[in-house]
Amino acid sequence: MTRREKVLGFGVAGTLGGLALVMLVRWFVLEPFTTVRKDITDEAQRARRLHASLEQLDRVEDKWYGLTKRTFSEDPKEAQQRFREDLQQLLVERHGMTQAKISPGTFVRYKDGSTGVPLTINATGTLNQIVGFLCDFYRRDYLARLDKVRIQADMNVISNANTLPRERPTAPKSSRSKNPPAPATAGGPGTNFGPDGPELKLNISAVTLVLPRMKDMEHPVTDAALPELEHGRLLRELPDYNLVFTINPFMPYRKEEKIVVTPPPETAPAPPSHVEAPLPPPPPPLAPTRVGADQQIVVCTTALNGQPLTYVLDKSNTDTPVKKYFLDDVIDDGTLLLILPRGLVVAARQPDGREHNFFYPLGRTFSDREEVNPDSHPEVVAALEEAFVP
Repeated sequence: MTRREKVLGFGVAGTLGGLALVMLVRWFVLEPFTTVRKDITDEAQRARRLHASLEQLDRVEDKWYGLTKRTFSEDPKEAQQRFREDLQQLLVERHGMTQAKISPGTFVRYKDGSTGVPLTINATGTLNQIVGFLCDFYRRDYLARLDKVRIQADMNVISNANTLPRERPTAPKSSRSKNPPAPATAGGPGTNFGPDGPELKLNISAVTLVLPRMKDMEHPVTDAALPELEHGRLLRELPDYNLVFTINPFMPYRKEEKIVVTPPPETAPAPPSHVEAPLPPPPPPLAPTRVGADQQIVVCTTALNGQPLTYVLDKSNTDTPVKKYFLDDVIDDGTLLLILPRGLVVAARQPDGREHNFFYPLGRTFSDREEVNPDSHPEVVAALEEAFVP
């Protein structure tokens, strides 16, 4: 073998050895490094996805806790008892409705694992009381709904209200009616209801929800003191609902009676007497004029977290037409003493130096106030005695 052949052979061998070395480096160094780097990139992307999923799960968990905190209990029987007690408190204690009867229903199991707890409500009250109850129900911050609301008036009461006593037909002597006609009261001639209209029969189907307990998760429920929101689930502002009982559809129509005043007959003047008659006592000083009393309207009486309050509409103020007043606030020319379902009681000092209690009817202006006395306002006098007489 010549020298040239040897050099050529070494060159070919070196080239082949270099190629083999490059292939070995690529197989055993570069490709594993690329694979590891790709695995690191994939794991980083997976970590970001898992972190986003955990944040989403945290939000879902907080949202779930927010729902369970609006339920009464995870036990349907306990939830039914608490729901019933709250409705009883709203019907009777807050709004003064009578003949309240709340009947439990059969539990309903839904496909998502939750349970419907139904109640049937029957009560009697005026439209003012019914509207107040419905507004306060939808201001409660718990999971509940009303499936059916039925308000019915006694048509015998309405027909009797539209007939004067002298025109009302009398029953024959042979009639054996079990329900004698009720005596007339303050609603006007021939009526048996007060200024809030006739008493109505209320029938409601209400349902609250019990949510299932999730595995490895807590199940908080609402506190014993049920939260009450200022607006809640109401679709409109609270004072807007006063239009319902301001224009009471159950109040019977009654024609206005024209009163004809006959002037007294003229009498001849008395002959002059030489004895000077004593001068009459001076008239009592007039009450100060209450500016804007005919523009202020009591539009709502309610309670927020157990604290009574009232809303007053000022028609002369377009910036803040509705004002809120609590007990002991200065209102009109006096101090707010009581907030009742039918209106307000205000103590105002008069020119004689004494304080007089005045009743401001719901839906009327301040100029329509009436001085409280036991004959025309027995329920107001009773409420004052209960609140202030030890």
